[in-house]
Amino acid sequence: MSALRYSFSQIEAFACVAGSGSLSKAALLLGKDRTTVRDLLDYLEDALGYTLFVRQGRTLILTEQGQQLHRQAHLLLRQAQAFESYAQSLPDAERQELVMVYDPFVSPAFIEAVIVEMAKKGLCFSAWCASREEAEAALKSGKAQVAVCQANNRALGTDMEWRALGNIGLDFYASAQLFQHQQRPLTLLNLSLIPQVVMHKAHDEQITRSLQISGQTLYVNERSTLRYLLENAQGWGFLPTHFQASRWKTVQAMECEVGNQGLDITMVAIWQPGAAKQRVTGALIDALPSLWRKAMGARAS
Repeated sequence: MSALRYSFSQIEAFACVAGSGSLSKAALLLGKDRTTVRDLLDYLEDALGYTLFVRQGRTLILTEQGQQLHRQAHLLLRQAQAFESYAQSLPDAERQELVMVYDPFVSPAFIEAVIVEMAKKGLCFSAWCASREEAEAALKSGKAQVAVCQANNRALGTDMEWRALGNIGLDFYASAQLFQHQQRPLTLLNLSLIPQVVMHKAHDEQITRSLQISGQTLYVNERSTLRYLLENAQGWGFLPTHFQASRWKTVQAMECEVGNQGLDITMVAIWQPGAAKQRVTGALIDALPSLWRKAMGARAS
């Protein structure tokens, strides 16, 4: 690529003189002295090899070539202004787009609350459901900035930082016809002989061990599919109470020998070290606990 023969200052001076019709007015608009503007025009005309202006009295009038070049100069200046505006916005917008990965058990009310919060701040927000393993991989690769996951009772070391959000209560749910011939309360043996519908992949080992009872599992992480499976007696589920699965057709909470007291899981927000110091990501991390309390409180009421 050959070197440009014209500087931006020359093109800017040319466009300003063309618009004002005067060296003095252009110099005032550009914050330069009249001699500097005159020199910029002279250098530009020398490089082009033709005259851009003719003088009529005290006014500079564009030549035919100058008129054609003025249109291009105007477009170029607009592009330069757009470039400058974008470039100046980068330091303040360290991340104007934020991505959050969340556990399948997270309440939709909480996700909705986060979306509303991001919309108030004018931020682009993306969220997708994934396993704990997938969430950590997304954080490490930079595809996500925050994840809301189940606590897995292992040390994160220096790989991740975290903050507890709250607990989710669990209970056993199934179609009324699935265990109609078993006595109540159901035993763990009863549950182990019937397929269990789970929302967490088997390779999330610690989470899977805490939630999986049956030797046969049906995996699904989309709630409407989960509902249809339970309604059609394809399996039973150990699910968050905020799903309100007992409102689904034929589905009810099942009385089990272990009861449902203390059957809850802790949810945490996790992120890459240092992310909390970033303005946008840090603001979301700080807001998550209160958004969680409001969302889960509204759900409970």
